[in-house]
Amino acid sequence: MKTISIKLFFTLIIITAIVYQSIAFYAYYQKSKTGIATLLKENIQTNMINLKHIIEKNIKIDNVNNIVANLDNYVASSEIMKDVHIVNNHNKLLYSSDRENSKFHEDTKCVQISQTLSSDIFSEECYYFTVKLHDRLRPYYYYTYIYTNKDYKDSLLKKQVEKYTILFTFLTFIFLLLLWFSLKAIVITPLKELKHYAYYSENPPLNFFIQEIESIRYSLTMTFKRMKEEQQKLYDLSTKDPLSGLYNRLSLIEKINWLIAQSKRTNQGFTLIFLDLDDFKNINDSYGHEFGDMVLKEISEVIQSSLRSNDIISRFGGDEFVIILPNITDVTNIVEVLSKLQKKLFMPICHQEFTYNTTSSMGVVIYPKDGDDATSLLKNADIAMYKSKALGKNSFSFFTNELNEELKEKLRIKSMIELALKNNGFELHYQPQIDISSGKIIGCEALIRMIDPIEGMVPPNKFIPIAEQNNLIVPLGQWILKEATSQLKKWENTPLSELKLSINVSALELNHKDFLSSVEKSIQDIDHKKLSIELTESVLMNNFKNDLPKIHKLKEMGLTLSLDDFGTGYSSLSYLKNIPFDFLKIDKSFIDDILEDPKDKMFVQIIIDIAQTMNLTVVAEGVELKAQLTMLEQLGCHIYQGYYCSKPLKCEEFEKLFLSHKNYN
Repeated sequence: MKTISIKLFFTLIIITAIVYQSIAFYAYYQKSKTGIATLLKENIQTNMINLKHIIEKNIKIDNVNNIVANLDNYVASSEIMKDVHIVNNHNKLLYSSDRENSKFHEDTKCVQISQTLSSDIFSEECYYFTVKLHDRLRPYYYYTYIYTNKDYKDSLLKKQVEKYTILFTFLTFIFLLLLWFSLKAIVITPLKELKHYAYYSENPPLNFFIQEIESIRYSLTMTFKRMKEEQQKLYDLSTKDPLSGLYNRLSLIEKINWLIAQSKRTNQGFTLIFLDLDDFKNINDSYGHEFGDMVLKEISEVIQSSLRSNDIISRFGGDEFVIILPNITDVTNIVEVLSKLQKKLFMPICHQEFTYNTTSSMGVVIYPKDGDDATSLLKNADIAMYKSKALGKNSFSFFTNELNEELKEKLRIKSMIELALKNNGFELHYQPQIDISSGKIIGCEALIRMIDPIEGMVPPNKFIPIAEQNNLIVPLGQWILKEATSQLKKWENTPLSELKLSINVSALELNHKDFLSSVEKSIQDIDHKKLSIELTESVLMNNFKNDLPKIHKLKEMGLTLSLDDFGTGYSSLSYLKNIPFDFLKIDKSFIDDILEDPKDKMFVQIIIDIAQTMNLTVVAEGVELKAQLTMLEQLGCHIYQGYYCSKPLKCEEFEKLFLSHKNYN
């Protein structure tokens, strides 16, 4: 369907209105013309009556001299009459009011006024009437011809035309003017405003007079409002974290880049803080993600309430937040902010029946000292944050070059671990466990060692923490389990067949979803009671509620359980109460000073007494001296391991030691 502009549409309306107005004026003009014609006819009839009266009263047979003056005066006083002729019945002209042109107008058609229509008045020029006189009994007829003044009649029409033309023009102009201003005010201008509003979607116009246009304005306003709301939602989704309402990672990078550009202009730096909630994973694992999300929301609100309005806060991911303090580079001021954050965040968060005390670890970098772009600043802040976690959590650390070198070393060792897992670069060393009463080797603890092609033997205290930090401890633990059970299988039908083999299990391994199935699969071909699982108190502390069923499942499989590093934690007795341990291992820290420190001796005695009461076998770790062994024997310890007997040995060396030991003496 073709469309036309609003201007063209209203132009057509105006033209139509003018046409109809013209028709109306023409009809009115015709009506007025008819009225004038009627008046002219009546005027002519009156003049004819008066002339007839003058002629009848005063004319003599073929002699009009006595009435010429009267006739001249009467004709002269009438505007409608141009000329009057009186003719006798012999067609002789007796009188003419126009002496200069007294010729009889034979070519002019004359009619009786009674036979004339009003509409013909303007076209007919001559009218006549007859006067009948008697001379004795003889009748005489006189014919009077009245010639009308065509110029006068035309002037009447011309005046009427001029009058109506002026009136029509004036009214049309006024109409068009009013119509134009009306259309401009209530239609064209609003439509232009709507067009501008629809194009730019800004500066919404006020209410309009025309209902339809107002409906369009209202619809546009509501549409743009919804669009802006949707745009804001999309913007928030693209720039804000949906859970916390804080800036997301993408927006954070943009903010950092903007601050760097501004800092280069103003020579004012800023501080970036990388904040990570300590042990937040335990919240989701213990109480569910709903509670975890609620904690994150509250943490976000606490951080916002603790900082200035112009400080930038971002949820970087998971339980990580990044805070930027514009124009703050003084260490004293930074520490003040960090201390305030620590104090605010160290609070109990309650939800339904759950309560959780939050702590955080923070890493701090200062622009431009600690990085010149967003990537380096975030990387270095992350390094400093992990240093805080290594220091015991709930603390903060400033980035230093030493930390960067430390990170590089960790990354190097991480690569070594990954390469060793791929190329079978690990091996198990076995440290003997000796029965104190008989002196025989009754078991051993399998300890992993990494063999690097360049560096050679890498001690476990160097790579185990890094494996735990990078989730490599799980595949490492699976390798240990597989290698240990394989070794037990090899020792079957050999003099070492009765040995018990102990392996350590980390918290990450225990929490892994495939841990139990992996153990069950690995022990299928061995005597289950020959394998002992060692759990430290720190492992149990992480997620005891969820780990307890798994530990009982290990016991149901026929494995033996050892509580390692007993006495170094805070809940040892509760673990002994709830977990069916078979062995209790006394930590080396109590053995080192057992000869010099009476308190250590007393603690060891208490531990042994508790173990004996609970029918547990006691294993002392780190025995290096004969005197230590003698003391442990006096206190009632059952088994020891340590350098006094042997350091951890390769499999072949351990087998030789076993065969040469008291077992065969």
